[in-house]
Amino acid sequence: MANETNTNSSEVKDFFVAHGSKLIAVVVAIIVIVVGVVQFRDYQKAAATEQAELLGPGMAMLYAGEKENAFAEFQSKINGGKLSGVALAKAALYSANIKYEAGDFDAAAALFQKSLDNAGSVALVRSAALHGLASVKIEKGDYSAAAGLLEKYIGEYAKRTGDKEDRYQKDEPVDEVPMVADAMWKLTLVYQQLGAADKAKKTAERILVVYGDNNNYADKAKKFLAD
Repeated sequence: MANETNTNSSEVKDFFVAHGSKLIAVVVAIIVIVVGVVQFRDYQKAAATEQAELLGPGMAMLYAGEKENAFAEFQSKINGGKLSGVALAKAALYSANIKYEAGDFDAAAALFQKSLDNAGSVALVRSAALHGLASVKIEKGDYSAAAGLLEKYIGEYAKRTGDKEDRYQKDEPVDEVPMVADAMWKLTLVYQQLGAADKAKKTAERILVVYGDNNNYADKAKKFLAD
C-alpha cells in the first residue's frame, strides 16, 4: 500500500461523511432486523411470558414503520422499569437504532450502551449494540474510541481463520455473528484516519485472507491496498 497522504486521508474522511451514515445505518438496521425477527419468533412462541408481551406492541409498531410511536413505546417500558436483562437490551437496541437513523447520535450512543450493559452473553444482541456504538463514534469523528470498539467486536466474534484446507474440509470455524467482515473494513478505514498505516494495511490484508470469498469486502480491501 502506498504511503498515506493528506489526499488519501481526506478521501477516507470524505467517504465517511458522504457514505458513512447511510452504510452504517444499513448495517445496524440489518442487525436489528435479524435480532427483531428472532425476538418476534420468540414472542410468538412464548406470548404468555411477561417480557415478550411487553416488547410485542413496540415491535409491531416498528415493523409497521411507525418509528416514533415504537420509540415512545419502548422508552415507556424502559423508563417504567418493566423490562430487565435481554428484553431490556433489545428494547434499548431498537430505540438506539431509531435515534441513530434520525441522526441523534448522542441519544443513540446512550441507548446502545444500555443495550450492551444488559445483553449479557447473548451474542447477536451484544454484537449489534457494540457495532452500533462503534458506528456512532465514527459518525462523531471519535476514531480512537471507534477503533477500540471495533477491535473488541472482532476479538470477540471473528472465528474464521482463512485456512483454505480447513475451509475445503468444512472444518473452518464460522463467525459467531454476522458483519465481522464489515467491522474489519471499518477498522481499516478508522486506522487510516488515525494515521496507523501499518495497522490499516494488516487489517485489509486480513480481510483478503479470511474473507476473500466475500467479493464486496475483498474488492474494497484490494482497492485500498493498491492505492
